[in-house]
Amino acid sequence: MGGTKLKLKRNHTWKSKPGYSICVLDRGLVRFDYPSHWIVEPGESAVHLHDRPPSVESCDLGVSVFRTQGLPFDELSLHDMLRNSLGGDRKPYQQSEIRAVTRGDLEIIWLEQRYVDAEYNRDARFRVALARGPVLCLISMNYWSNHAPGLEPVWDEVLRTLVMNMRVEDPTAGPVVQ
Repeated sequence: MGGTKLKLKRNHTWKSKPGYSICVLDRGLVRFDYPSHWIVEPGESAVHLHDRPPSVESCDLGVSVFRTQGLPFDELSLHDMLRNSLGGDRKPYQQSEIRAVTRGDLEIIWLEQRYVDAEYNRDARFRVALARGPVLCLISMNYWSNHAPGLEPVWDEVLRTLVMNMRVEDPTAGPVVQ
């Protein structure tokens, strides 16, 4: 997924609410808003965003895109895929019900786990979402519970602004408005 930060053209068509920036992956295959002051670290298979310099205190919001063309993902349950994405590295003392959002041809499901981090003996939260459109998009957010009031609105905004398959020819100009 490697990434580059681009300088936008003066008359670009990208729009987000004040205080937020737009993350666009693979020329519009996935797009969402995040707080402008967050640090973005593009990687080969995922992009990671942090509310402060990456450290034990920072929130880690990770986004991965999986191309599914030709794969039988339509036959698999999103719920099963979400549960399979949880891994076993956390021992949650509480797990939310799976929440679902549908917008047009985009399906999003997500849940939250609350757990005590074994290394730091601190209460933590892990949220994970799986979005299915023309691709699968896995979004996860790991943070300390005492930071929850400031971070949970960010999660809500990421999911609210998530768009898939917005093809963009020139990322510095934005989508073509018709």
